[in-house]
Amino acid sequence: MWACDPAVTGPILASYQPVGPLFVHALQGFLAAQCALAGDHVWPADATNEVLLDPNYDFIVVGAGSAGSVLANRLSEVADWKILLVEAGGNPSLGTLIPQLFFSNIGGPDDWGYRTVPQEGACRSYASKSCSWPRGKTLGGCSAINGMYYVRGNKLDYDEWAASGNHGWSYDDVLPYFKKSQNFTGILNEDTIPYHSTGGYLSVEDTKEVHDIEKMIIKAAKEIGMDALYDINGENQMGIARAFSTTKDGVRHSTASAFLNPIKHRKNLHVLKNTMAVKILFKPNTLEVEGLVLNKDGKDFVVKAKKELIVSAGAINSPQLLMLSGIGPRKHLEELNIDVKADLPVGENLQDHLYIPSYFTIPGDKNMLAAPQIAGAFSEFVFSQKGLFADTSPHKVISFMNTTDPNARSPDIQFHYVFLPPSSYNFNDVFGLHKLSDEVQRKFREINEDNYVLLVVEVLLRPKSKGRIVLKSADYNDHPLIFANYFENQDDMNTVIEGMKQHTIKLGETNTLKEAGFKRQWVQIEACENYEEDSDDFLECIARETTFSLYHPAGSVKMGPEGDTTSVVTPELKVKTVKGLRVVDASIMPDIARGNINAPVIMIAEKAADMIKSEWSKGHTEL
Repeated sequence: MWACDPAVTGPILASYQPVGPLFVHALQGFLAAQCALAGDHVWPADATNEVLLDPNYDFIVVGAGSAGSVLANRLSEVADWKILLVEAGGNPSLGTLIPQLFFSNIGGPDDWGYRTVPQEGACRSYASKSCSWPRGKTLGGCSAINGMYYVRGNKLDYDEWAASGNHGWSYDDVLPYFKKSQNFTGILNEDTIPYHSTGGYLSVEDTKEVHDIEKMIIKAAKEIGMDALYDINGENQMGIARAFSTTKDGVRHSTASAFLNPIKHRKNLHVLKNTMAVKILFKPNTLEVEGLVLNKDGKDFVVKAKKELIVSAGAINSPQLLMLSGIGPRKHLEELNIDVKADLPVGENLQDHLYIPSYFTIPGDKNMLAAPQIAGAFSEFVFSQKGLFADTSPHKVISFMNTTDPNARSPDIQFHYVFLPPSSYNFNDVFGLHKLSDEVQRKFREINEDNYVLLVVEVLLRPKSKGRIVLKSADYNDHPLIFANYFENQDDMNTVIEGMKQHTIKLGETNTLKEAGFKRQWVQIEACENYEEDSDDFLECIARETTFSLYHPAGSVKMGPEGDTTSVVTPELKVKTVKGLRVVDASIMPDIARGNINAPVIMIAEKAADMIKSEWSKGHTEL
């Protein structure tokens, strides 16, 4: 990072000498504090020289994200295995480490900046008619830019995976791997001990200070019949609670921070940064993986995997790399003149959690977050990791419900609650970063100018609509095409409408919100003006106009048993018909988990690492 480089900081400090020594001393302290948080020394060093000297590895992991960082750690625990971790991005920027600014990572240097292909039935009020799909392009991947919610989904998710033929993936099978990662700082008692543990790499925090807004939201939800829970990952998921977060001492705890930083000097692990995976190589006249073509600084070179290549590049980049390498739908690959190695449904079964925001407002002072306040909060964070920026409150509350059966043990809808101060767009421009139309941005700003805004964000958990990933071209530099196909199945829209009616609208009628002065208010969208407000037609229009992604793409390299022609990988996550290749990330989910998916992806990597060790490590010793 620039602030840690004396060649840069020296001239910076020298340029301020005329201002006076006290100011220079303060600036020097600020740069040093910034460096301590996010300097290059915090992260594993780039190993380009070592790789070029000897490009042979036991295991190569593509992608240093939520899964890849875990795999690199766990596989390098075997002392005589040599591991290479390849990441397209670089070290995380300072902005990724600040919990309160998680929305600001959208479109930044650590984001791939993907957008969906425009479709008629959703994302209509975007400037490009396409939804934003942020994806992490840095050490830690999406865990470095996400909202830090620690949510595992529902017990039924994993039991359904197992029931469809994926042996070893039931809830009882995967619970130990959720616990293995954790260093849980919340309450451990007879109710929580079965579900949580301490001593793992990943900090899962229960921050004790509860914001008044969070208390109000929980009280209002109880008023309309929701159960208040302590642990959304425990015995019962149905209800409302403050989510635990992947933070540590006021700073984001991504998988890079959790799993790579503690082992950055481990001799048998090399990390390549700012390096693109171009194509998987096969041994001549076989379907056995030999290695990988990489590109760094415009130059191609080859690395070889003696045992396995593991693709952990995420639900967009993993299918892209497989298809570029000849693993995918035959017809699609032949259209691009790509030599077909394995005809498999790569890119199909794409699922995502869409969300629709609703708005409650209360008057406030638009000057409360003026430049001096923001600067002061930023300085407080950099120097002490405390204050406004050091926590995700007041946005921690989440809830789960079932729109068809109030007694169900699994949800079809989730809610997030985001509280924005007056004129928040000057500080954290959610609508601008997503690139909604000028009309929507302007009308939201009119609402937010002199008002606090409580966004009640409704999330569709199990979409029946499925999308797909296809290649735009045979050039790895071209972003693949993302067909989200939101609301293609009308049942999804019906569920969203029911969620608004059963929760959001009723929430606005509670004494709790009324006594606090909150009023429900819609962003007035021209396309929806002819419908009666709160009618089904109006709610459908709002949903189709202001569709958002919760940034949870999954399922595009589906896991399934032998004989399942809709799947790509086996329950051991091995690519079918190919030897020496696994995929380990969110893309293998047969059906998306009912909740935020970062914790499930970490679990998938923990389980995969054990499967790999079990197969290969007989006679080896761990560090």
